[in-house]
Amino acid sequence: MTGAPPLIGVLGGYGAVGGAAARVLADSGFRLRIGGRDPGAAARCAAALPGSAEGRAVDALDDGALARFAHGCDVLLNCAGPAYLLAGRPRRAAAGAGARYVDVMDGSEDGAAPAGERTAVLSAGIAPGLSGLLPRLLTEWRPGTAGRATRIVPGAARFTGLYVSLGAFTRTGATDYLLSMDRGYGTPRAQWRDGRVVPGALRGAEEHTVAGVPHPVTAHPYLTRELVAQARALGLAEARWYNAFDGRHLLDALNRSRACGDRAGSLDAQAEAVVRASTLDALGRTPYHVLWGVLESLEPAGSARAPVRRTVLIRGDDGSAMTGVVGAVAAREVAFGRIGAGVHRAASVLRAGPVTDALRRYLPGTVVTVCEDAPAKEAVGGRPASGGMEEGVL
Repeated sequence: MTGAPPLIGVLGGYGAVGGAAARVLADSGFRLRIGGRDPGAAARCAAALPGSAEGRAVDALDDGALARFAHGCDVLLNCAGPAYLLAGRPRRAAAGAGARYVDVMDGSEDGAAPAGERTAVLSAGIAPGLSGLLPRLLTEWRPGTAGRATRIVPGAARFTGLYVSLGAFTRTGATDYLLSMDRGYGTPRAQWRDGRVVPGALRGAEEHTVAGVPHPVTAHPYLTRELVAQARALGLAEARWYNAFDGRHLLDALNRSRACGDRAGSLDAQAEAVVRASTLDALGRTPYHVLWGVLESLEPAGSARAPVRRTVLIRGDDGSAMTGVVGAVAAREVAFGRIGAGVHRAASVLRAGPVTDALRRYLPGTVVTVCEDAPAKEAVGGRPASGGMEEGVL
């Protein structure tokens, strides 16, 4: 960097997500402003970081306090919650201060861009965020040629991905999760095929074995808007996504909430049921987060086309820290001017390589594995054979 490094304000900067983000950004040489309701905690976090960092008290539900915190920042990174209460407040504060904006969550209740907004990168977390990078990572990867893009044949590649985690929800996390179920982030049982979303194309819940997970999981097909955008951009012939559950208690609690609606009780009561159920599923077990994907494609091989099958596994034990690292990489890219003006979803503008490199570097317990093997069957009719939900060879 030449001159003074950019100033990045980290809202919620001493929490589990924000603290991880702050450590990555401090190591990258940025000036930091750590914010939260507890001025002592903010100051202690800032003092523990290398380089230039200050702590400031800020209430993320107070528009005036947010405006003062964002003033002078080049980038505002929001790691605070709960999302359902904050809505678009931090994003509006960043726009008002002339700062660029990054959010580990969606970042707005209605998606409307605040007046004067410059650059906003939203959904820079695990899912959405890291989940959307899997197909791009697999199309860019080739053994021994890091960073070299692979030339898949457009319309001749199919992707299947899955996310599963195990661990107790916080009350805030449970409430955000319940509310997100009604926000239209995707289409249940849908598949991307031949350039369009095909509703009802897939069966309901199925039991599957997934690489990196010690027990069979219950996988629900759910085509996310994030994956649709990637499928369209990469020219995929087919794409599927599954949300999976390791254990029955959380799944049962969510099914009751969906089926009963208002009869399931207040939002607080439903959130408490989710917290209790997730705790029961995780009892006596080690928490984890696993993202898995397989890309089957045809690639140019002289005058012919060769079938190729690649798999990726990302496994970590601290979802908050993983989210913080992804958010920090997004804030770093924005601060360096590598992401242009406009409103973007993280998976559409981040490069997969720097994100996975940061996960490996800052979270040593996180495993990122990519490999290539021969497809189970030859391609038929110009399309690779489906790998479905089988366990990847990793």
